[in-house]
Amino acid sequence: MSVLLALAACQPQDSAVTGSAVTTPATAAAQAQAGHLRRQIDQPPRTLDPGLSVDVPAQRVLDDLFEGLLRLDAGGNVIPAVARSWEISPDQLQWTFHLQPDVQWSDGTPLTAGDFVYAWRRVVDPASASQAAQLLAPIVNALQIASGKLPPEQLGVQAPDAHTLVLRLVSPTAWFAYQLTNNCLFPVPEHLLRAQGASWTRPGTMVSNGAFVLTDLRINGAIQLARNPRYREAAAVSLQRITYYPVGDRSASVSRYLAGDLDVTDGFPIEDIAWLRAQLGTQLQLAPYLGTVMFGMNQTRPPFNSAPLRMALNLAVDRELLTDKLLKGLYLPAYSLVPGDAQQPALQPEWAQWSAEQRHAKARQLYAQAGYSAGHPLRVELAYPTSGPDTRRVLEALVAMWQVNLGAEVRLANEEWRVHQQNRLLSVHQLFWNAWIGDYPDAQTFLDLYREGSAQNHGKYFSVAYESLLAEGVATGDNAQRQRLWREAEAQLNADAAYIPVYYYQSRHLLRPWVQGWQSNLMDRHASRDLSITAGPVP
Repeated sequence: MSVLLALAACQPQDSAVTGSAVTTPATAAAQAQAGHLRRQIDQPPRTLDPGLSVDVPAQRVLDDLFEGLLRLDAGGNVIPAVARSWEISPDQLQWTFHLQPDVQWSDGTPLTAGDFVYAWRRVVDPASASQAAQLLAPIVNALQIASGKLPPEQLGVQAPDAHTLVLRLVSPTAWFAYQLTNNCLFPVPEHLLRAQGASWTRPGTMVSNGAFVLTDLRINGAIQLARNPRYREAAAVSLQRITYYPVGDRSASVSRYLAGDLDVTDGFPIEDIAWLRAQLGTQLQLAPYLGTVMFGMNQTRPPFNSAPLRMALNLAVDRELLTDKLLKGLYLPAYSLVPGDAQQPALQPEWAQWSAEQRHAKARQLYAQAGYSAGHPLRVELAYPTSGPDTRRVLEALVAMWQVNLGAEVRLANEEWRVHQQNRLLSVHQLFWNAWIGDYPDAQTFLDLYREGSAQNHGKYFSVAYESLLAEGVATGDNAQRQRLWREAEAQLNADAAYIPVYYYQSRHLLRPWVQGWQSNLMDRHASRDLSITAGPVP
């Protein structure tokens, strides 16, 4: 407790950012006339290829550039997009989509059902090495193709004509309509990929089917988009230009917001919340967000092939102190993988109810069982991506907890975001920062992370019991039974200490009062086509 309070005391008592909180009607009028929205993202997207992208910054941009069969409206509800209608067979295993007439790519080429077939086969093709392949698991043969057992042509998707797409599912999947809004299931222009190969996403080359097109992209710099006149609902799009600024330091992003350089930020430093709330009022936006911060461990080699050691580190973390003291109560402590909701609270392992003294005593017992002691401490590196001071403080607190409660010596190793992503994919790390934002509002989007063969299973966890529970859950058409199996699978993960959960996310943004159409939603997705800028009075 004293260690954590000391860390909290090191935080600045005044705002870490500088600038003016004043907005004026004249500024709003200028923004409205230009139709130019300036948005901040936390990191440069690793790629703008929708079939290969899995990071949130890329999703922000791809939601503007592309559109799938279905999309999310401003409130996070599934609505028609490229598909004007669809039917589901009585057994819920065949979905037939009818495309909107005269949908075009931004170069004027007709968009056909064949572009979806091509895009989805490409995602599951092992040659693409897409980390998103697991997300197509509900479609017949997707997993077998991704593992190299079948050719991509056997994916359960067909285009009987240019405007009809037929999907066959492995089992009834209640959330599949939501899944179709994710970027890995966006169409891609087959004619361009075959001509340009991997260079098809470059500015001046890329064509897309969303409300905006890519006009400029600088390495680690601004991403420029312009309104797409060939978008199927172009008349409904108010904005003319979008600029995305990758700014990893949240203090810097707030300073730029206050200086008038940004209209929307993807976050702000937690220690500034009181000052920002006093200065900006309703410009500060907080909402629940379907995401979990956790730490992964490579379980294929020492030291983390030891379940007692993994559990010892897990039990030694004092989550309430982290969330209450360092995170100012903005996040909820996480004892399991899947965030809870109004219908079903988050799963709580038995030890979550223990006192801190009980947890620490059990942690020390397991630490000793794993072969470690004061004379032979665990010495390991914790890898994490470049980010703002919030994450660094949490990591420093965790390192202090493991030192005080166990005697473990954990060193922090910072990596550039893309390097960290690549190293996780290659299972380079022993102990590493990890987080997951749900792709759809169902526990399976989290549980699939630890499935054998999943590209997101960075720690290489494997359990026969876990695989069996997932397979049974996927196969059942009874939703209540499926949810029970999901809880059992999550309990198995917890018993195996497959990961170290820390806290559940909450989205936080700064939003100019002249930006209209913004609605908080659980997935925190806000396509620019749903936004506009008003020249009216500014509060």
